[in-house]
Amino acid sequence: MKVSDNIRRERKAAVLRAMQTLRAAFPLQQAMEGADLALRAAYVRALSHWTLQGMPPPRDFASNQAIQELVALDALVIDECGIGCYPFSARETGIHVHFSGHRVAAMCAIDALAIPRLVQHTSRVAARCAVCHCHLACAVAANGSVDGGNPQGVRVVWHAGAVAEGACCRVLCPGIRFVCRHCAEPPGATGLSLPEAAAVGNGFFAFQRRLLHHHEQS
Repeated sequence: MKVSDNIRRERKAAVLRAMQTLRAAFPLQQAMEGADLALRAAYVRALSHWTLQGMPPPRDFASNQAIQELVALDALVIDECGIGCYPFSARETGIHVHFSGHRVAAMCAIDALAIPRLVQHTSRVAARCAVCHCHLACAVAANGSVDGGNPQGVRVVWHAGAVAEGACCRVLCPGIRFVCRHCAEPPGATGLSLPEAAAVGNGFFAFQRRLLHHHEQS
């Protein structure tokens, strides 16, 4: 077997492991697919506001009951900064995605890599290294690919946080960050190459693209 075949198999296995871990820790797709049609429609309205306008939806975009149900499912995050909808954060996170004249904050590094495919625009992702805090940037194609768009050798590390309960943005997201090629992974962290992390993000949020497509066609 060729070395390249072994590398591809190892990368695929790493992506599958990370995807399984993420879906188990944050069953967002399961929650939304199990929601009734009216609640799912409200969710899509919030998400499409982010993808089309690059900003949070207004606080009255849906009924108060629907909004509170979505918050209870951790599909939306509401605070004084506005309404966040994974992978988009209304609150500043230090991880930004630039596309089509918009600049949005992402909940975490994996979320940032998923946004370009979700909005279907070539994008620039910018952040700081989680270890040395140097400036980092990478290009992501509209199809979610990062091949050739990572000259800085940016990687993603996933470190379990100390918080055990609460919204994903407070439990998981703070531990999923970018690192530069010069910094070692923090102890106990899981490391992913940029293509691996992008594959995880694109796979995790693929259900949102399907919901948006269905909404656009209806």
